[in-house]
Parts: sequence; C-alpha cells; structure tokens
Amino acid sequence: MVPFRPGPRPQPPADSRRFSVSDWDGAAVEELTADASSSGRDASLRTSGLSGDGDVPPDVQAAEEAAPVMDLGRIHAALSAPRRPSQDRRSSSDSADERQAQVSGPRHLTSGKSKRLSWIGGRRRSDAECDVTVAPSSSASRTSYSSSAGTNIWSKLLGGSHAEGLWDGLDGKKDAFDDDSLLGDEDPAAPPSCLTAARRGARRRGLGAWYEVRHWAKTIGDHPHIALVSLATVGILIGVGLAAINAEAEAYERKQKMNVEFQARETAEWFQNEFRKAMLPLYSVQQGVRHSGYFNELALKVGDYPLHAIPETDYLANPALEDVPKGRIYRNLTGICDDPLLQQRWREIVDPVNKENGLDDGSVFAYRLAPRNTFCLFAHDNPEAPDMNFGFDAGVSSRSKFWKKVTTDIFGVEDEAAAPGEDGAPPAPFAMPGLGSGQTFSFFGPFGAKMENGPNMEREWICGHLPVYAREMDPETKPLNVHGTEVEGGWGFVMNFLDWRALKDRSDIYERFAACDVEFELVRKEDGAWLASSPRSDLLTEENSLVVETESLHGVWQNRVGRIDGWSPPWYDAALAGIVIASIVLGFLVATVLVERQLHRDLVRKMLPRRAIQKLHRGQTVIERYNLVTIFFSDIVGFTSLAGSMRPCQVMKMLNELYTELDKLVEKHGVYKVETIGDAYMVVGGAPDRVPAPLAAERVALFALDAVQFVRDFRTKDGDQVFIRAGLASGGVVAGVVGEAMPRYCLFGDTVNFASRMESTSRKMKVQVSEVTYRLLQDAPNASFRLIKRMEGDQAGIHIKGKGHQITYWMDKSSPRDGNAKALVDVTPHELSKVNEADEWVENVEGGSVKDSSVRTLESAGYNEFISILTAGEERAPDIGMFTSDEIYAAMTRQEWKNLGHCESAGKDALLVAATDDRGMMIVRASALLEHHLTRVLKARDADAKLPYLVKEQLKAFVKDVAATYSDVHFHSLSHAMHVTTSMNKLLSVAKAEDPLNSFSLVFSALLHDAGHTGMSNKILTDTHHPLANKYDEDVPIAERESIQIAVDLLFRPEYESLRTAILPEVIDKIVFAKTLFQSILVTDIATPSRVKLGIERFEVSQDEQREYESRLCPLASYIEDVFEGVELEEEAKDEYPGEFEITHLGLQQCVRNEHLLLLSDVGHLMQGWENFVKWNFRLFKEINDSFEKGLCDDPRGGWYQGQIGFIENYILPLAKRSGIYFESFGEELVENVVVNKEIWTKHGGEATEIMIAAVEGGDDESSVLLRLYELPSL
Repeated sequence: MVPFRPGPRPQPPADSRRFSVSDWDGAAVEELTADASSSGRDASLRTSGLSGDGDVPPDVQAAEEAAPVMDLGRIHAALSAPRRPSQDRRSSSDSADERQAQVSGPRHLTSGKSKRLSWIGGRRRSDAECDVTVAPSSSASRTSYSSSAGTNIWSKLLGGSHAEGLWDGLDGKKDAFDDDSLLGDEDPAAPPSCLTAARRGARRRGLGAWYEVRHWAKTIGDHPHIALVSLATVGILIGVGLAAINAEAEAYERKQKMNVEFQARETAEWFQNEFRKAMLPLYSVQQGVRHSGYFNELALKVGDYPLHAIPETDYLANPALEDVPKGRIYRNLTGICDDPLLQQRWREIVDPVNKENGLDDGSVFAYRLAPRNTFCLFAHDNPEAPDMNFGFDAGVSSRSKFWKKVTTDIFGVEDEAAAPGEDGAPPAPFAMPGLGSGQTFSFFGPFGAKMENGPNMEREWICGHLPVYAREMDPETKPLNVHGTEVEGGWGFVMNFLDWRALKDRSDIYERFAACDVEFELVRKEDGAWLASSPRSDLLTEENSLVVETESLHGVWQNRVGRIDGWSPPWYDAALAGIVIASIVLGFLVATVLVERQLHRDLVRKMLPRRAIQKLHRGQTVIERYNLVTIFFSDIVGFTSLAGSMRPCQVMKMLNELYTELDKLVEKHGVYKVETIGDAYMVVGGAPDRVPAPLAAERVALFALDAVQFVRDFRTKDGDQVFIRAGLASGGVVAGVVGEAMPRYCLFGDTVNFASRMESTSRKMKVQVSEVTYRLLQDAPNASFRLIKRMEGDQAGIHIKGKGHQITYWMDKSSPRDGNAKALVDVTPHELSKVNEADEWVENVEGGSVKDSSVRTLESAGYNEFISILTAGEERAPDIGMFTSDEIYAAMTRQEWKNLGHCESAGKDALLVAATDDRGMMIVRASALLEHHLTRVLKARDADAKLPYLVKEQLKAFVKDVAATYSDVHFHSLSHAMHVTTSMNKLLSVAKAEDPLNSFSLVFSALLHDAGHTGMSNKILTDTHHPLANKYDEDVPIAERESIQIAVDLLFRPEYESLRTAILPEVIDKIVFAKTLFQSILVTDIATPSRVKLGIERFEVSQDEQREYESRLCPLASYIEDVFEGVELEEEAKDEYPGEFEITHLGLQQCVRNEHLLLLSDVGHLMQGWENFVKWNFRLFKEINDSFEKGLCDDPRGGWYQGQIGFIENYILPLAKRSGIYFESFGEELVENVVVNKEIWTKHGGEATEIMIAAVEGGDDESSVLLRLYELPSL
C-alpha cells in the first residue's frame, strides 16, 4: 500500500461526481469525492493476466473516470465519528436498500434510496459477500460501521483506538507506517528526546543482533552439513597449523640442541687443549730427571721398603702426622730428600719448564718427584708450602686402593683388585700421542685441600703422573717393587698439580653457558666425579637436557646441558593459541558464508522452482508450457474495502499469520504457491513439477478444502475471525520468468483469468470449481469429492465475463477413494516428482531470440482438442506419466531380447518401450527400472518393507542428474546408456543366481557406465593430454574410471541421503555395491587388449576350482582405496568383513558374472536384431568419424567393414558363448543372434558402410539413413 499524507483538502475538479449520504431524516450528512482509481490488487492481477475490466456498471465506470480525487479529510471525519448504538441502526419502516450501503472498492454513497454498487476491483458481488456496511446515524455528522456476518476482525479493528487518530497520527510523519510500538510504550508520534532516540536505537540494534544470531543458529540446526563443514574446516586448519608450528618447533629444538651441544663440545675441546698444554711439561720434567744426572743416586738412597720405614704406631702418635690416613706406609727420608742442594736442582728443572710453557701463572702450581714410588721432592709455587705426604710410599701401601691403582697403571702392572672408576680409583691410564711406548699418563682429581701459606688457601687440583725408568740413570738398579710386582728398570714417577679451579675460571665455562641461558653439570663418566656445574643444574632432567660425551686426558667427560624451561620455543604456546583462535575465526567465517549461501539458496528456492533457478543461472529465459494444470485462487472477504482503515503493520501481521499456515498446507499437499497479490492467494497443481492432470486437480482440491477448514478454525491472536472464498479452474498455461530484475515465476493464459473469475464469483467460505476441474476430480486417483452443481434460482451455473454461461460446482467434502479403484500413481501428497519430461515444452531464449521460431500458441498446442477429448470420452494415446513404475517396468521387461526397443504396433506398449532419444521419457523409464529393483532390495531385507515416497522422489531426481552428465555425442550418450540399462534389466530377468542388491547394482552401473563420456577413446584422451588423462594414473581406464567417480559423487550428495540410506544401510551393503560398481564398469574398457585378455583368463580360472589364481586377477587390486573412498568405508571394514577383501573362488565367480552381464548389456545391440545392430553401429561410426575429422584418430572408413567382422568373430561371439553358463537356455539365443548378424553384415556390410560414409559426408538425416540400413536384409 502507498501511504496517503493528508494535507489541505484538495478541490475536486469541475467534472467530478459527488455522492451524498442522507440520514434517516433525509438531512445531508457529508459530501464525498469518490476515487475512481482501481484497487492495487486489480492492477496486480492485470499484470499476471487477470483483467479487472468488465462487470463494472456503466454509471459507476463513468463516475470513476470523472472523479479521480478522494477527499481524505472528509473520509477521516466519517471514520472518526463516534459509533451509534446498535439499536439505532435499524428502522423497520425502511427497506434493506435504504438501511445499508455496501462499501467495496471505491466507496459510492447515494442519497435517499441508496443504490448498491457492490463491486471491488471491477468484480460484482452479491449481497451475501458484503460483510461491512456504512449506515447513517440520527446525527448528521456521524457514520456507523457494522458487520453483516457477525463479529469479525474488521469490526474490532475499526472500533479500536487506532481508528480514531489514524490519519492525524500520519500527518507530517516520514516513517508513518513504522510500527514503533514494537519497541516499547513510547508515543511514536511524539518527537523523541536524545536519550529516547539513543535507547530506541540501542534496542533496535540489540534486537537485530539477537534475531540474526537466532536465525543463524536455526539455519545451522536445519542444515547440519554447515556445522560439519565448519567444524571440519576448524579441525583441518588446526591440524595444518599444529603441523606447521610443530615442525617449526622441532626445527627450533634441533637448532637449540645443536647449539648447546656445540657449546659443550667446544668447551670440552678447550679443556682438552689445556690439559695437553699442562701435562706435556711433565714429560719434560721426566726427561730432565732421567738425563740431568742430579738424581741418579737418589733411588739408591731411598731404597725399597722396609728401608727407612716408619712404624705406623710412631706416626700415628706423632701430632704432626695426625691427618695422615690410616693404613699408609711412610718412610723417614730425612737427610735424603730434604737436601737443599737436591731440592734446588729439582727446582732448576721444574721452574724453567713451567715458565717456558706458560704455566707459571698458577695453572700448574706444584711438581713432585717419587723415586722408588716414595714421595721425596716437592716443588710448589709457594716455596713455604710443605709436602703433606712427604715420605709416603705409594708402591707398597696396599691399603690405599687409589695409589695402588695409580702405580700399577703407570707401570703397566695388572691389578684386578680395583677396576677403573671403582672405590676411588682413577680412570684407566692412556698414552699421550707422540711420546712413545711406556709413556703412560694417569690422572685423578679434582680434589680440594688447604695449603699452608700464611693464611689458609683452598684449591681444587688435578694430579698427573708419569713413570720414570732408570735405564739411563742406573742400568743396574734393582727392579722396582710395585705392590709386589717387580718392574724391570722402574725408578719411580713424577707428578704435577693442575689448578682445576683456575682452569675453570680461565675457560669462562660458567659465563659461556649462562650467556646461552643453559644450565650444565660436568662429571667424569668413569667414577661420576663432579667437575663443574651451574647454580641450577639440579633442575635438569632427562626431558629438558641432553648429555654430551667427550674424551680428554682426564677420561671421558659427561656434560649434561639443557634449559630448565625445556627445549620448546618460547613462542609455542602463543602460536598454538593463535592457531586455535584463527582456526575458530576462519571456521566461523566459513559457517557464516555457508549460512548466507544456504539462506540465499533457501530464499531463492522459495521464490522460484528449482528448474527455473538452474536456467536463470545459465543465463537462459525460462518458458514452459503445461497442457493441463489446476489453479486455486482465494481472497479474504471484505479485505479490499477495509484494509485502508487498518494500520499497515496490523494488516501485515494478520496476513502473515494466515498465509504462513496456508504455506504449510502447500507443502503438505505438494502444490506450488505462485504468489500472493494483496489478500489473494494463488496456488497451482501440475506445475512446475509435472504430474498427471487428475492427480494435480486432486491435490489442489484437497489443499482448497484444508485451507477453508483452516480459515474456519483460524483466529488471530486477538481472537478475531476472517473469511475467505475460493475458486478452482483447470486448463493449459504458459509459465516462465519475465525480465531480469526481481524475477518471479508467473503463469499466463486464459486459465489464470478463469480461476480468478471462479474465486470472485464464489461465496464466503465456499470453494467453486469449473467444469473441467469437476471432470478431472471424477478421475482423482486417491480421493473422492462431493461436488454439488451450483444453482442460481432455477438455473444451473452462472454467467462469467469472457466465458459466458458456465456450469460450476461447489466442493465441500472429500474422502479416501475406494481401494478397488485404480490409482493413477502410487504417491503420497508430499514433494511432487518431476516426471513426464517428454511433455515438457521449454524454449531457451539466448541473445533475445528464440531458437525455434515456430512457437505454437496454447490453442494450436492442443488445449481445446484435449478438453474436447476429456468431455467426449474419445480415445487418445496415453502420456507415459499416467503409468505407474510397475507398469513401465513390466512392459520393458516383457520385451523380446531380439527386438529390444522396437514395437511394431502403436499404443501403450509403444509409448512405454519404443526406443527414443527423448531425455524426459528416458528418465521416467530408468527411474521405473531402478525403483523396481530397489523395492526388491528392501523386501529382501524385510518382506513388509515399502519404498518410501521420499526415496522415490530422490531416485527420480538422481536419475535426472545422471542424465545431465551425458554429453551430446552419437554413441556414448544417454540413449545408449538407456539401451544398456534396458538390456541389463532383460538379462537379469532370465539370469540364474540372481540377488536383489546385486541386480540393483548392475542396473545402476549400466545406467552410469558411460556417464561423462567425451566421445573420445581412452587412447585419444591420453594422446591429447586431456584433463581427464591427467586426473588418473597412466594404467587406469580413464573414461570408465570417470564414470565411476561421477556415480559415487552423485549418490553421496547430501540431497540424496534418504536414497543412499535405502540402498546402503549397512557396511556390507556398501562393500557389495562398490565391488559390483567397480567390477562391472571397469571391464567395459574393451579397447585395451591386455585388460580383455585378463578378463578372459579370469573367466577361465573361475570355472576351474582346481586351478590356482593370482592376486593380479582381481580387478579391484589397484582400486581398493578408491572403493573405500567412493562409498565412504572406514578401514575397520576390512577387519569386520575380511572375506570380502580376499580373493576366493566364489568371489572370483561373482566378479566374472558381474563383468559378463555388463559386457553383454554394453554390446547387447550386436546380439540382438539387425535393427539394433546397425543402428548403434552407425552411431559408433559417426562418433569415431567426428574424432577423425578433428585429427584425433585414423580414418575409420577404410577398414570399417572388415573390422566389424573381426570384432564379431574374435570378441562378440566368444563372449556370447562364455556367457551361456549364466542362463538356462538364453545363451543359445545370444549366440544365434550373433551368427545371424554376422551373416547379414558379411553380405550387406560393404553396402551398409558405403551408406554410412555417404550419410556423414552429406549430413543426411539419421532417420532416413536408418530406414535404408534396416531394409538391407530384405534386398
């Protein structure tokens, strides 16, 4: 509605007609200028073919033309006048015409004897229709409204508070029709304050956000795949993100470990170099002792134990020796080793060596000489430091395992008493490279002790030992006693003291690791002796550290290095959180996109039929003709005249409540809602989804009865009631989408006008039907209707403009039809099927021009002829959509194999079985065959099972989608696929050992075995690097594998969930179905010799139970992953059904049977009559010739004749003979037909080839060519 904005009262034009309303006393009450413009609804009706012209009285029409202005101010005065008490409305002295003036369309009021102008939008109404009247009151300034049908919604709305200030409240408001009352109690007419405006805005935004969230969640709930896809997206993103950051973290960890290990080894190498630097001077000292001559007699003076031995009781009683360990042997060397000259000479050797090697900085702070293994001379960097072990005999103190180990090791004496690293023993000695044999170092430490140097000083040191031999000093020296072992030439040993603490300080070991934020603990492996550690090394564990082993002069070192916080990068937790958050955000965005797409898709599907949407997406204009549909029209009684007196929001709210429920009835009965025009509601049956005309009429009629019953019980939320009237008409229409902006699916034709007339001439709460609809309802398949002929007085029928006198009927009741009556189709009234595509008339307009210029009008298309046949009972060839699936299956199955697809007589059988290239008819036939076999599958599982209606509908839609995958090629087309499917169905009807699921799978495979075929061989696809060739591996039959992929992709679409569940409810069903699908379709690649030979070998092995078989014989060996992926099998299926994935003799036999049945079907035309043989031979020739003309293959014309003979002899005839084992006696017929066809071809094949060549070169019509080929055997 367009809002009026009253302003100053307009002056009517000079030629305007004025009508006055007098009260009962005859006084003038008001003068109103009548608005003669047509109602909004009539204008809408005219745009869709509903003319509102006619039925308008001439005087009223003249008044309309002369009075285009409506005085709104005066109408407001009339509407806002107080209501008159009901007892004042009537006067027995006045006639009914004087007491009541009907208000309809433009309101016409006359003075005195009021004249009824009961028409709305150009349609005259009877008295019974007019539910609202305008009656003058006793006061000249007051007008009352009353209802002639009792209390209804209009009386309450007009009497409410909104009527008083309706027009006043609209004055000056820009958004006058916004229902601000929904936001609160504020006065919408008052200018809002800033706070109020802000509050309103916040509330609007809050409510809007809440509605969006709620609707968003509801959409996801209604379409679970959105949540699944979104969650899968989140999962995949998190998985990919985790993999990425884990890979980066692992790289970071490896790098950190490598850096730490490198640092540890570098530190160890530094210590190794320092050890070498410190210990090499000891060798120089050793050489100085041996060759200086200073100490040649020292060993003789010291002598061997027990010479100069001090009893243990003596040194234990000596307070000066109180710190000496018990069990040691000391000797009194006073006067020998304390000789100042000897000590001076010892220092003359030691000090220069230490200085020259840069060790006088305290790195090596002491040297000791031990002739005969007795501590004698001691040189310390502190001259005042005494030798605390002076006189100790390390070679005989057996109770000191440590010194026993040291001396036995450096002199090479085997000692089993103390192993290296045990009981404080030092590690095993080792030779310094380059020092020669016998030069064995031994190290021990580190140790800490207090050295006396004025104030006590603590040090950590490591001692090194090197043996001294007396060959140069005194060759006659007695052998050295080393713990009971005589060592020839042994003289004693020298040792030095390395300041370990100073060495660690010089190495910066603590600073090195601290700079890397690494803790460490350095120990010697042999005895676990602690060498160095960081302050927090006790926190190192196996998880956060690693052990680096290095070899040194001091033994094998183990350095445990690591980070207290572990090796994980510091950014790992933040990155993980970021990945999760980003994945959730992206998943939410994906969900939002999917929700928006789904909402858009749902909205578009509610506005337009699916087929129209597809064509619009392709940029095509949709034009469809329907020979016989049934249209329903209804409107609300009194709506046109009174809607202007209501607030728009109230009108919309009421209509929404009403039409929402009617929409549910549309869904229930499977009819199509065309549109709502104001208060009018339009529904059609039989379009856009085609069904038989009686069924369409039945569904629309049931909808109409339910709609009337619903409205009868309907009450608004305020408890008010509305009334409708309805009408039905049947006939032909043309439907389509006109224009590009705001597309609508519209119906055009006289039937639309007729249905509108049936509604406008109907009565309140009644349904009026036309004559044609009446006759269609007599043949309704599932329901019986009570139809009463309409009588006006003693006359039957009514007069309808443009139609003249028409017999119509009232419909008021329905009941289920008697079960003995034959139903046209076995369906339930829900979700109509898209059948009878053969009757579809669709012209696609591209570039503004229709392809077929001979577009027939509805009259010439046969509408009148059909109506005459319907009423006269004449015979007419039936439409295939009039037959049930069982009838179609039965007719196709009882065909003779030889003449499959050919019917000599016209009529029902010709319609059901005759070969055709009509896509719609093939879809119906294929659906019927699959429906029959699927029903058998369900009954095999449960004898009482029935095929659900939804499954039937999904099956038909699925077959239609399959048909769309076939290309427009000559041979590998939908027509050939239908012939193969029909052949398979026939073979299964005569085959042995037939299983329902296997049979369904084979028929399914036959229909899809060439889906997506390009008309090019696999070799051409490979040679031309076709995208399909790149899609699959080199040894895969490309076209056949693509057909399988198309089959499973289609079947596993979400919209076919019910169909898929009916076929494959269990895992074992998926396995059997997938195996049959792959086995049967892959074998149809007969152009590959190796695959053909393997199939023959597989057959031979399957027939000999004693013969061993190899895994290469299994056709699925290379495709097992594809099988699992195709039907969404889990890996657990192998464990649950292991026998299904093993090559057994029984399984091989079933596989070979499947292969041979589909091969027989695929080349069945060669085993049938001559007509099929030569028809498909010609189409194959044309397809190959097309490839030749494109330069893709060799010229087929030269060897076509001989090639067919060789193909029959070498492949077809052996195949027919092998396949005989799968039938009782049918195999003989196969062989016989092949032999006959070979003979005919041998005799006439040359001439047939010449005809084919001439046809392709001249572009001859196929039908004429086939007629010539069919006649060859008779020549």
